Amino acid sequence: MRKKIVLIVDDEKEIHELLTEYLAPLNVEIYSAYNGKQGVKLYRNLVMQGKRPDLVIMDLNLSGSRKIVDLEKQLKGIEMDGVRTAQEIMKMDKNANIVGFTAYAHLEWGEKLKKIGAKEVFGRELGFDGFANAVQKYLR
Repeated sequence: MRKKIVLIVDDEKEIHELLTEYLAPLNVEIYSAYNGKQGVKLYRNLVMQGKRPDLVIMDLNLSGSRKIVDLEKQLKGIEMDGVRTAQEIMKMDKNANIVGFTAYAHLEWGEKLKKIGAKEVFGRELGFDGFANAVQKYLR
């Protein structure tokens, strides 16, 4: 059985490391992007290599910062956030399987991600083990 392909789009290296550790038992091959542009480019490249991601795990804040001014740039569309990244991926592949995993899940920002086509948006309070259990159904 081939490994499932997972693309993580998150600005925090530690989140990538933790997700990689908790998803490892699910027999997945993980690719990492640390901002929206990288995420879109990597998704395109994987598809071109015949490795279409089975799941994209999307954060909302991709600024690399927690400062309000940086969050506002994303919310105003000046910089690429998780919503815009997901939209760009879905322009390439309307069947992209995207879930959010973010501290902002319960805000309007999380709802925007769902409205544009994310299957679900999970809050970080779920924990990494809870998240790994919850996304198994998307990897079947």
